[in-house]
Amino acid sequence: MTIVSNGKLIVAAIASRSYVEAAVLAGFDVVAIDAFADADVQSLATHCYQVVFSEGQLDRKQLFNALDDIDLRHGLTQFVGFCYGAGFEKTPNILSVINERVTVLGNTTDVVNTCKAPATFFGLCEKLQLPFPAVMHERPFDSHQWMSKVIGGSGGEHIRQLSDMQDKKMEDVYYQRFQPGMAISCLFIASESSVEVVGFSELWLDSNDDSPFRYGGAVGHVELSEQVKGRFASHVVKLSQAMGLVGINSCDAIYDGDEVYLLEVNPRLSATMGLYSGSAYSGGLLMGKHIVASQHKRHENVIRSNGVSQTSKAHQVVYAEHSLSVKDDIIWPEWVCDVPTLGSRFSVGMPICTVIAEAETASLAKVMVNERALAIKSKLLN
Repeated sequence: MTIVSNGKLIVAAIASRSYVEAAVLAGFDVVAIDAFADADVQSLATHCYQVVFSEGQLDRKQLFNALDDIDLRHGLTQFVGFCYGAGFEKTPNILSVINERVTVLGNTTDVVNTCKAPATFFGLCEKLQLPFPAVMHERPFDSHQWMSKVIGGSGGEHIRQLSDMQDKKMEDVYYQRFQPGMAISCLFIASESSVEVVGFSELWLDSNDDSPFRYGGAVGHVELSEQVKGRFASHVVKLSQAMGLVGINSCDAIYDGDEVYLLEVNPRLSATMGLYSGSAYSGGLLMGKHIVASQHKRHENVIRSNGVSQTSKAHQVVYAEHSLSVKDDIIWPEWVCDVPTLGSRFSVGMPICTVIAEAETASLAKVMVNERALAIKSKLLN
């Protein structure tokens, strides 16, 4: 079966560059819907619609205005489908509305609701006897070592240490006990009959006073024991089969000792896709597999993982530490992506760009990408 194909594809996400790139490599002409419309997205896509976002969600009105314009210009029936990343988790019902106009490639509204409703998701984990940090739906009496998380939030900026908050009931949040350890993620492709583990990544934070759990970056092919990788993969397979996941997904967890404590499943295209774009997953194969799985093509019922030895790739987000404008004469190194357009202005805390690095091991790649992030910050300040 041929996985890579030609055709037109819509890709929508708060930050869509890595997904657009994967789709282009897979042979698609891509129309992007993106909150930043950076230079990379504009050069990759045949057209890019910039849509504002708030509290981790794309603006519904502007999103549908973009779809109306795409329909007018091209005809939505001419598109293979609509692929999505972050920007839909808090209001997944919007996916059903979109699906009435153009085929949504990925998980359905019901599946996203299952993943993002804490009572349902952690209830399923409990039923499957999968470990996770303790969860409460009412504010715990003793706030020490507890966090609040916004239901459907993404990127970590919605997470707060409960002890730092006012003593009041908050809407649309749940509470989870802090679990020490290493933050890790499993990227996988699910279909009706199989789960293919793509790789395991380490995640880290870029904390500031306002966002102590803000996403910082990730590195692929993290050094984990075969026992831990096997345990994590087993958890993912059980969850995937129970929830009916399809296409590319990721599962975040905390690794402590020999145990893997599950935090969440992201039932959408993942920011870690770009960490596995080489070797066995080159040429847009990941996006191709996502589309095939989303079209409910059947595969043998096995767990397949990429056993090819590869170098490790890392990426790190560079955030604005103060208000700034990007200078017109700045020369961006080749290891910078999500490059802002000329004259772009950033307020404190906004993501400016992403730096990438590649090395023989995950540890070396992480050191290199941290150094490059510091170098870019220095370049922006001088």
